[in-house]
Amino acid sequence: MHVCRGLYPATASEPTIRLTNGEFAPLTSVKMKHGGVFSHIVTEALASSGYQVEYGFFPWKRAFVMAKNGQWDGSVTWGFRDEFTEDFSYSEPVFTIYVYLYHRKNFVFNWQEDSDLEGVKLGVNRGYLDEYMLNQMQKRGLNITYQSTTTELQNFRALLSGRVDVVISAGLIAERLVRDNFTKSEQQNIAQHPRPFRVTPLHVLISRKIDHTEEFTSAINRGLEALRESGRYQALLDEFEAGGYE
Repeated sequence: MHVCRGLYPATASEPTIRLTNGEFAPLTSVKMKHGGVFSHIVTEALASSGYQVEYGFFPWKRAFVMAKNGQWDGSVTWGFRDEFTEDFSYSEPVFTIYVYLYHRKNFVFNWQEDSDLEGVKLGVNRGYLDEYMLNQMQKRGLNITYQSTTTELQNFRALLSGRVDVVISAGLIAERLVRDNFTKSEQQNIAQHPRPFRVTPLHVLISRKIDHTEEFTSAINRGLEALRESGRYQALLDEFEAGGYE
């Protein structure tokens, strides 16, 4: 486990909210400035509401379970799912992510509806919303074949080697990962389909097993509103776009 405190030092007058986190660079990462832009936005939102943040970085499934059980107060960067609402309160959206399908340039592929994915070997990250969506397609009777891995990099290596035909990945993550890990010729062999697989607002989840569920959720929401009204939210996004979190 890696623990990362927020930007501001804790004081007796600033209670601490403990949130699980994970590797989802450049949005969240223990290796990035401020823990990544998503982490930084949440840290500043809570600071404006009078709270200190402590992040614990874990594998995503573990991060989810520890928050669900109330071992930590909540968890960051999750898309909305109805079944999560029994265990968590959702904050307002913090950031919206665009997820795309990536394929080798010589792979003939058209993506317009779910049935177009039948017979295609798909690569997806284990525990992500994308895996859940593919599983739901299978339950509806579609012939969907996929393999799940623990890292995005494994998926793209499988794509280039031909072990999968298509990889599902967020645009921000894929762009950075491909740039940093593959040769120019390998990069040129990877194409992004222009139609998003999904467009998903990402939230902070606050556990219903703790005593201050609604208080903490409201604090995040108040802080996010204050950041947006002051222009600070856009300033953080501008810093992110300029590479300020690398």
